[in-house]
Amino acid sequence: MKRLASLFLLIILVAGIAAGCSTKKENLSLDKKNQPLPNYVLNSSQKVKETYLMAAKYPDVLSKVPCFCGCGTQDGHVSNLQCYIDKMGPNNAVEQWDNMSIS
Repeated sequence: MKRLASLFLLIILVAGIAAGCSTKKENLSLDKKNQPLPNYVLNSSQKVKETYLMAAKYPDVLSKVPCFCGCGTQDGHVSNLQCYIDKMGPNNAVEQWDNMSIS
């Protein structure tokens, strides 16, 4: 799981560099359209919280990252996004979080 989180963070970093450098700090907060972060995320490390927030903010990017943890066989995941978000609604609103990335 740590390898997947690192891969996701690397992709976000590369995307940020490609978009241009900025001194403005990234705003990692949930839009009101999303379900609040569950307790299993809130009670984890800051890095885990940030990763879940990035999954909600950049679902299109994470949906292009294949998952290598084996959850595709177990849970039918086709991308790393599904390790963080179980169900998305209209306008990419998080309707249900997934705890796969906590374990």
